[in-house]
Amino acid sequence: MVKSSGPVPVSPSDQLIPAASQHERTFTLLADVLEALGGTDFPTALAQLMQEAGGYETTVIAAFPESGRPVRLFSNLAPEDEETTLRPYFDNTYLLDPWYNMARRRVADGVYRLEEHVPDDFRESDYFRNYYAATGLRDECGIFVRLSDQICIVAMLGIRLESLPPGELGPLRLILPCLVPVMRRHWAGLSTLTVTPSENLETLCRVHGLVGREIEVTDRLLRGYSNKLIGRELGISPETVKVYRKRINKKLGTTSAREVFAMFLGAFAGGGGILR
Repeated sequence: MVKSSGPVPVSPSDQLIPAASQHERTFTLLADVLEALGGTDFPTALAQLMQEAGGYETTVIAAFPESGRPVRLFSNLAPEDEETTLRPYFDNTYLLDPWYNMARRRVADGVYRLEEHVPDDFRESDYFRNYYAATGLRDECGIFVRLSDQICIVAMLGIRLESLPPGELGPLRLILPCLVPVMRRHWAGLSTLTVTPSENLETLCRVHGLVGREIEVTDRLLRGYSNKLIGRELGISPETVKVYRKRINKKLGTTSAREVFAMFLGAFAGGGGILR
């Protein structure tokens, strides 16, 4: 028997087989998306393409209007995840969602990983502890496609299973030039969408007597921003942020960020609260 002196050489053609197979699968799924364009099967075909390209498990697609509640367009979540994730989200928790706020800032069409677009203290925030942690999401990315000045479509892809690695954004960014036109074509009718009005954070702040900078500080405080990051965004010092926080607590009759969060989340849900 002749002993092997090292790894068996692999020809360049052999090395290309897995990549070629994956590319073939991607093109097959893209063809399915094009075939379904304009029909009821389009969101399902689109979700399968995006999930396989990025290695994600689930997809939720929503239309984010300039004002008013997001409109749910598609979800393939399991029933139990629907209850913990979507019901509170579309009730009013979306007001604190990074994707919602990115859409309002009109970020460019693109693929974004959530953890790269949240404040440093996001996992310590009451929003994370009382809502986001309950979703079970370990990794999430958002694909943004703007239909018009008023409407942005956001596809939110998620991973919950511990056994799966984080999703890969590279392949999703490669197919983005294909995703943008088909999503715009399919949902073109939403460009002038009339949405159900909803209370927004600014309105609720004004009801409680907050004004100007107090509203801006409260908005960021509820989303988990530290004093330092709030100050950086607003162009003021962390010490000045502390002064505003004292004013906010005095007006609201609260003593901590947690109490402020509970007050506003209770208001969002019509007084009953959504904390579980």
